[in-house]
Amino acid sequence: MMGKQSGQIQMVILDIDSMIPEDHLLRRIKNCVNFDFIYEKAAPYYSPVGRKSIDPVVLIKMLLIGYLYGIKSERRLEEEVSLNLAYRWFCGIDLMHRVPDHSTFSQNRKRRFQEASIFREIFNEIVLKCIELGIVSGETGVADGSFLPSNVSWDSRYEAVETVQRSTVKYMEELEAELSFMPGYKEPENVKKEKESLKSRTDPECGYIHQARKKGLGYLTEMTVDTRHGIITGVDCYPANQRKSDIILEHLKGQPCKYQEIGLDGGYDIGAVHRGLELLGVQGYTAIREYQNNAMKKGFCYEEETDRFVCRQGEYLAFQKLIYKKSTENYYRLYSRSKKQCKNCPNFSACATDLGTVRINASAYYPSFYRNSKKVGTSDYLRVMRLRKIWAEGTFAVLKRGHKLNKIQKRGLQKAIEECLLSATALNLKRLVKAV
Repeated sequence: MMGKQSGQIQMVILDIDSMIPEDHLLRRIKNCVNFDFIYEKAAPYYSPVGRKSIDPVVLIKMLLIGYLYGIKSERRLEEEVSLNLAYRWFCGIDLMHRVPDHSTFSQNRKRRFQEASIFREIFNEIVLKCIELGIVSGETGVADGSFLPSNVSWDSRYEAVETVQRSTVKYMEELEAELSFMPGYKEPENVKKEKESLKSRTDPECGYIHQARKKGLGYLTEMTVDTRHGIITGVDCYPANQRKSDIILEHLKGQPCKYQEIGLDGGYDIGAVHRGLELLGVQGYTAIREYQNNAMKKGFCYEEETDRFVCRQGEYLAFQKLIYKKSTENYYRLYSRSKKQCKNCPNFSACATDLGTVRINASAYYPSFYRNSKKVGTSDYLRVMRLRKIWAEGTFAVLKRGHKLNKIQKRGLQKAIEECLLSATALNLKRLVKAV
């Protein structure tokens, strides 16, 4: 006989905890991490008097659910948390209570969490937890930058002309201090120049990038990953027109984990980065790239012990001093020899000459640049480069595919930083419970 539901309402006593499987991701996260530390981090953002707010731990947990499961819309996030028992259980919202409205998140961003500092504190707290558990080793890390398109139309672009003060790139304080003691150093002048760039009317804080494999308006995120279990230990975000080699040293200094060795791709192959890593006490392994004006192509060899170049005839070009070129706004090391001493040389016509000397202009940190090139092909270099492909490129692939970071959804640099931090925190939680 065909059955039919009666539709009669029944009273049910329900224990949500018993309905969540032991191997469920959210249960495993809750067993590993106590999120009560958020109360202390959020305390400065709330008044000591007045009506009680929505629990900040509930808000953060709801946001993390969105990034853990790739729920891009906060309207949909509200609906999913309302309907999903596991989401309710994780956030501590029982069946009799209403889920916070989606507008609560936007209002908190505008009125309370205007900067991303609380999200960085939460991210750092999870990283410190991983260090405490031994999941982050601090032995080998890999770092890279990735372009994230903005949520803007290409038609919103316009050409802007700005007056900016140009000087040399300030990579790191320790690096600048060392440079200032070299012979020939002169304090560069800050020159005001007009700079043309593409901007978006919709999101004026994003930047424009035009490279062989990426082009558009957006942001650049820089991340460092520990290679033991893939925990992200550092996250920064900038407009897309920022060069990643300019920011890597401060990025490494600003994170809670200090590495013994770090792996980087060819985009970081500049002398300042190599010397900066040495000053930080980090063994750097960087893929090399070809440079056009390379003295080695003309037959010169470099002697690291004496800091001088040797030509094919066995003559030496010694280091003289630093020179500053206004055209490139950069410092170079000058290696030179009197032209009179070389005028009878058969290779003289192939050498660069100026002001009565045969000269080579090299990076201001050329000895460190050279030391990095000598590592290429060694067993340690190949090991670190293999780890970089697995954890740096692989991590960005996972973040973009499953954790809402294929595109910046909100507008403004602070919102972009917030998205990068929350996405990285979500992935760290997944990798933490897997490692435990």
